[in-house]
Amino acid sequence: MDILNLEELVTDDVSDELRGRMVELLDELKENHYPNVLTKLYGIYEMDEVDEKLTDNLKLIEAICHAQIGESKQASEILRRLFNDNPDLDMLMQIGELAYICDYKLARRIMSAAVKQVDEKDIDRIRVARCYLILGETEEKLDKMTRAIKYFKQGLTYFEDADERAHHMILYLHFKIGMLYSTQNKEDESVEYLNKVIDMAGDNEPEMKIRSLVSIAKTYGSMNKSEKVLPYLEEALELLPGSKLENSLAHAEALTEMAFYYFNESELAEAVPYYKQAIQMYRKLDYVSHRQIGMIYMQYAYCLEHKEDENIRQAADNYEKAIDRLEKAQDRQLLENALADVIAFFNAHHYDKKKRYYEDKFVKMSNSYSS
Repeated sequence: MDILNLEELVTDDVSDELRGRMVELLDELKENHYPNVLTKLYGIYEMDEVDEKLTDNLKLIEAICHAQIGESKQASEILRRLFNDNPDLDMLMQIGELAYICDYKLARRIMSAAVKQVDEKDIDRIRVARCYLILGETEEKLDKMTRAIKYFKQGLTYFEDADERAHHMILYLHFKIGMLYSTQNKEDESVEYLNKVIDMAGDNEPEMKIRSLVSIAKTYGSMNKSEKVLPYLEEALELLPGSKLENSLAHAEALTEMAFYYFNESELAEAVPYYKQAIQMYRKLDYVSHRQIGMIYMQYAYCLEHKEDENIRQAADNYEKAIDRLEKAQDRQLLENALADVIAFFNAHHYDKKKRYYEDKFVKMSNSYSS
């Protein structure tokens, strides 16, 4: 509930009855009992001494409750009415932050109005930066990446002029901007910002440094600059043990990128242990894309099949695991290509029953799409 300072709503200049009801209301809110809060709110609205300012704050609480129980439309309508009432800047910033969790377009509209005012007033720079951050996040959610970058950069200027407490946010925004440039295939700009994260992070922000190292390696890989990939991955994998990212998705992705580097370099034996470690890590995570893990199984199996000291039995096992995952990925073309490769593998190595089994799958899948 950072959007509201709840204690400020319980003042000394109200009746004991209203103060008691407000305390009960806020206790329920702190316990996340949102339906109870809504019920209690309606009784408070009817009290004669509830003035306009308190009503506005109660409406904010009502919107929070609706948003938290999945009633985004009701929350959005309340916030839209508050916005149309021409609130002061503090209220404008509050409803803008809250709108972000239920209505991105409304949040953009409200925060755009807020930033037009904040630059004209003497307001804490961190609060101003927060407005630009919400605008940036909103534009990103709406797939307006160029605008998102613009707002994140504006927010960054306010954080850079603030005190030491802004250090983590400065790193975060450099990382965010770098990643957004990557989505636009602006590799040089992406690498520039991510390298700044690495330089600024030093030894104090290892997690942000690791993420940036891996992201730069991915970017260089997409640019076919394989000679630049390896140093970044080696440093990331050296920092991962003992960090908060150890055994996380980021760790698994770093291992996968290292495996893929060797795969692309046709150094298949070197790729195998990285694929094996990555798969073991992915299997312990709560959620991994079926498409992603399926493709990793395919590449791992290919390496086992074609490396100098081939291991056909393990390759067969991993090809089957790949198909099992890719069948759940809802990507017909990808599955067809994978099945063709797996059928060819079982044919080449005389696994006749397996070959027929996957041929039947291929035929049934083709018939299901043509019928």
